[in-house]
Amino acid sequence: MLVVLVLIYGSGYAYVHFVQKPEIERLELSVSGLENEYNQDQQTADLVPMLREQFTQSRQFIDNYDKIIFRNNNPDEVFRFLTILNNMSNLNFNYVFQDSTITEDYGVLRSEISGDGSYRGLMTFINAIENSEPVQKINNIAISPVGMDGGYQNVNFTFTLNSNYDTHNIFDSPERTPGIATGNLSSNHNPFFPLIRSVAPNVDELPDVDNSRLIGLSSSAVFLLNQNGRMLTLRQNDRVYLGRLETINVREGKATFRLNRGGIIDLVTLEVQR
Repeated sequence: MLVVLVLIYGSGYAYVHFVQKPEIERLELSVSGLENEYNQDQQTADLVPMLREQFTQSRQFIDNYDKIIFRNNNPDEVFRFLTILNNMSNLNFNYVFQDSTITEDYGVLRSEISGDGSYRGLMTFINAIENSEPVQKINNIAISPVGMDGGYQNVNFTFTLNSNYDTHNIFDSPERTPGIATGNLSSNHNPFFPLIRSVAPNVDELPDVDNSRLIGLSSSAVFLLNQNGRMLTLRQNDRVYLGRLETINVREGKATFRLNRGGIIDLVTLEVQR
């Protein structure tokens, strides 16, 4: 009887340990993998409504806004259209016609556009060229900052513009101004705008906090001996060189000024000298 029990127990233990346990581990790994796949599929499914809406909007834009090409190889037509686009951009630009070539299906007017203006205006101009009705392609674009003389916002630019035109009278459309459209700009941040800029001279002879002394203060004003030895009364938000008076702390006898040192914001605190 004892031998039989040992055999039964041993057989059961061996079956559980060598057969069922590996099978359980395999199934646990399978369940873990299936859960990961489910989570990934669920994340993808959550994106479907947004993607479907974007697809619908894009399809509507394509269906309702056909592209066209210019009726002939007259560069004046291209220049006139660019002038209309520039009403949104306010750039100073020059248009130079370079050449006209013909392919099997259409012709191409090649022009050089150069000028200057704000970076934001240039991005609006380029965006309108790309999204408006006429089929045009921009090549060899070069942008350079004007610098302090342009308020750090203006740039010089030049690019080549290829404008397609009809050579087979396929587009038998009445004379009209091609449609204008602009897409959504991903960013209008000017990468040429320096984080650190030169500091303008103190031409207005404003109080220079770095070379002034705080003589006294009240709850509404401070009394400052400026760089020229003159006593001045300043109230909160009054201008100083490179900034303004920000806060007055009567209890601690301190005044704090916020200064913009060419892009670096600095808080300077003066104390009443006793």
